[in-house]
Amino acid sequence: MAQVKYVAPVLAKLEKGHEAKERISRDRFSYIIFISCILAVLIQISLILVSWGKLPPQIPLFYSRPWGEGMLTSPIFLWILPITSSAFFIINFLIVIILKKDEMFLSRVLTSFSLICTLALLYDTAKIISLLT
Repeated sequence: MAQVKYVAPVLAKLEKGHEAKERISRDRFSYIIFISCILAVLIQISLILVSWGKLPPQIPLFYSRPWGEGMLTSPIFLWILPITSSAFFIINFLIVIILKKDEMFLSRVLTSFSLICTLALLYDTAKIISLLT
């Protein structure tokens, strides 16, 4: 009897998660943006992996710092860009899943903003790598 008390909330959460996933796949706009964000992150990762052997020991990554040594860093820090992109779009899509259907405008704004940020970070990754190789 005690196990039933603990199983019911877990099953309810699983049903809500399945319902949220169905809602995103039914909303064509969100689905296309979700797939686009995943593709952009995969392209970022593949760009870094393909060019990894050609990268110099120091790369310019921190462009907001003064010109010179301050903006240079190890190539390992190039992974910050796809990690940030992934985290940003995952957090936004989790917020979209949590939102109710009556807040469709906010859902669309968050998904659009995720795509814009993911594409901007893809552009940054491609630009940094193209300058160095």
